[in-house]
Amino acid sequence: MKRQDFILHKIMLAMFVMMAAGIGQAQYGTRATIPFDFAVGTQTFPAGVYKLVPSFAQTSLLRNEKRGLIYIRTNSVVSREESSSARLIFHQYGGHYFLAQIWDKGSVVGQELPKSHAEIEMAKAQNSPGQQIALNLATHP
Repeated sequence: MKRQDFILHKIMLAMFVMMAAGIGQAQYGTRATIPFDFAVGTQTFPAGVYKLVPSFAQTSLLRNEKRGLIYIRTNSVVSREESSSARLIFHQYGGHYFLAQIWDKGSVVGQELPKSHAEIEMAKAQNSPGQQIALNLATHP
């Protein structure tokens, strides 16, 4: 029983350290002015100013004054060419936008979000992969 308590304690400590590191990093990142409502997973976000911050392995932080701080689960995606600017890629279906990828300036590795159930259903209904919309971003220290 003491071993289980020890392991649980270590797991909780590691989670606390990772969360503290992520919140500490939230002051740095990429500022994005997104001119339309968009979805990330099952959540919808209003148009506005957001800050994106790379966090620990395969997650990014999305921050907005109205919505607070959320973690986004991502997968790595590789490009043949370096990204010329920091940018967000959205998939658009009619008037609906879904955040699809996050790219840092000068990187060949970006972050891709898994498609949500809603995005998959919308693509099927329109029999289309959707239109890609790219927003170039300003990076701030």
